[in-house]
Amino acid sequence: MNTSHDVQHQVGLVREALRSEKRRLGFFLGAGCPLGIFDKDETKSIKHIPDVAGLTSAIESRLDVDSKCTDEKGLLAKELLDCWVKLTTACKSDKCKVPNVEHILTQLRTICALKGASTVDGMTVESLRKLDTKTCEIIVELVNKALPEYTNAYQRFALWVRQLERTYPLEVFTPNYDLLVEEAFEKCRVPYFDGFVGAREPFFDLAAMEQDKMPERWARLWKLHGSINWIKQSDDSVFRCHPPKPGQQVMIYPSHLKYEQSRRMPYLAMCDRLKAFFRETNPVIILCGYSFADEHLNELLLDGLRGNRSAQCFALLYSKLENSEQAVRCAEKLSNLSLLARDGAVVTTRRGSYNDVDVALAIKGSGIDTEKGAPDADGKDTHKARCLLGDFHHLCLFLETQLGVRTPESHNEHP
Repeated sequence: MNTSHDVQHQVGLVREALRSEKRRLGFFLGAGCPLGIFDKDETKSIKHIPDVAGLTSAIESRLDVDSKCTDEKGLLAKELLDCWVKLTTACKSDKCKVPNVEHILTQLRTICALKGASTVDGMTVESLRKLDTKTCEIIVELVNKALPEYTNAYQRFALWVRQLERTYPLEVFTPNYDLLVEEAFEKCRVPYFDGFVGAREPFFDLAAMEQDKMPERWARLWKLHGSINWIKQSDDSVFRCHPPKPGQQVMIYPSHLKYEQSRRMPYLAMCDRLKAFFRETNPVIILCGYSFADEHLNELLLDGLRGNRSAQCFALLYSKLENSEQAVRCAEKLSNLSLLARDGAVVTTRRGSYNDVDVALAIKGSGIDTEKGAPDADGKDTHKARCLLGDFHHLCLFLETQLGVRTPESHNEHP
């Protein structure tokens, strides 16, 4: 990498984008964000909720453990595990060497949607539907976790959102199924709209989403892949209920739905909100915890950036550039997509490492860290720059330093 980038300057550009009150601002919070919940001492991630790869491993492990039982439950689990293994093999390709649970659900539901099919590759449609139900049950169990009581990244994010004063409402997009953003917003008294209205069983209201007449101070929360509190009724309508009752169908990951089905459900409307965001003038979106592994979401993001050159995207990566080749390929094609990885960046399509920086810059909340490098020609120590903003924990510490955010301990007070 011959090109080099100034990490302090790039972090400063993120800061300026956050401060621009008249630009539309969005956050895209990927599956890596829950890993940004640290322990009380803020020394390491507690891995509160697994990412998609972690979910996939946990589901397969659960099926494997259950299949070793000698009762009727064990026989069913063995049958489901066999289907899981076959689906995993069917999903493997040059582009997808390690399929995750979303790939597997796509394959499963595509088979179940085939008219007239009763058995495919030794898998019965009945078994596949049971596997779908079991998979969603395990996902709900794994991601249905409350935030820690102590100050954490989601709380800091919510407090930052609460004190924003902007011309346009903040929009939060996420493919995550968990309820961490909702919990943080509610604990910190952040009003938000997520497409549902009501109290006892809030129902999805497409018209309210499309007309968007909510007050500007209300944040918008758009869950692109469903949620553990979305329930489908027999007439295909969707409402919110948490926790789901036995037998209720949780709406997680919509890949199998046809256009007509999606139109009646929240999924397509949520994706439409992301498309609409990019049609505005000078929008800026911050991506965190997203690895660019989802082709459908990549298409939505990249089409939006291609179609509006005034749009600006900062993709903040936890990993190093060498471990983020899919993201790098995307950023090398679009000048309005800036990729800030841990050890380097892709800015205006140019890939490069970070310049050495003064170790004094590496303070809490700066988004910058350093590690000792090789001595220079004069024998003096050098310090390689590291960008920490791709870690949701450090991004929220960074937000906490912006715009005079109040201390987290005051989160129980009314604004």
